[in-house]
Amino acid sequence: MYKTELVRKVAQETRLSRRIVGDVLAESLAAITESLRRGQPVVLPGFGTFYTKERPAGSVRHIRSGELITIPAMPQADFRVGELLRQAVRKQRPSRRRGRLANGETND
Repeated sequence: MYKTELVRKVAQETRLSRRIVGDVLAESLAAITESLRRGQPVVLPGFGTFYTKERPAGSVRHIRSGELITIPAMPQADFRVGELLRQAVRKQRPSRRRGRLANGETND
């Protein structure tokens, strides 16, 4: 689902204009971004937690020159899924793995 589809869906469900819903979504994302920029987590109970963590430094080889390039450690945004969201997703969709299902059937 893209942002425009999300805005349209929320506008339909709430009977608010798409413009208002779009503005609220944009401000919500800006607030989350600002909080993460300051290193503060954003907790949405049941949905999940946005937080920052330190990505460790590393090194890679340039594919053409073979030169070793050092990549410094830096903060990166991450997301931990909340329990209600995890349960909702697991109940909605069956596993896409091949093999035996819980009821003994195969999904090949």
